[in-house]
Amino acid sequence: MSRFSREGEIVRVVLSSSEQELLGLTLAELRDMLIADQDEVLWRLKPQAHLSCKETADAFRELTSDDLLRSRLNSIELVLSTLSGAELDEADTAAWMQSLNSLRLVLGERLTSEGIDLTQEKLPKSSKVTLYCWIGWILDELISAANELLD
Repeated sequence: MSRFSREGEIVRVVLSSSEQELLGLTLAELRDMLIADQDEVLWRLKPQAHLSCKETADAFRELTSDDLLRSRLNSIELVLSTLSGAELDEADTAAWMQSLNSLRLVLGERLTSEGIDLTQEKLPKSSKVTLYCWIGWILDELISAANELLD
């Protein structure tokens, strides 16, 4: 059974209670990391606007970082408030995608920094790798349901 289904112009969320709990805890941890802004893996969520000019890149980051942080935090709060089931419009669906992708990017960066090659067909067994793969699977299901809206 898919965790997301399309009904007209909305995407319906149906997660088990254990999935709601796991995603809720993981998103709350990401929210806390974003607010503290101390973890090196967060660089994946901060786009580098200009690779050859540090001044330009720093200026861009200064101009956009507050808006990006606010957008990510708002998206996380929306997802947390709709974990137990909801009907998502296009903006809500985008917020879910942003939050799941942010989780996946940060966790992927953490795994890569620990020496795990995520491009391997056979990944090592660990709770972090399993979580990374599960979040990717959930995101894929959401994208598939959302794409049905475009057909």
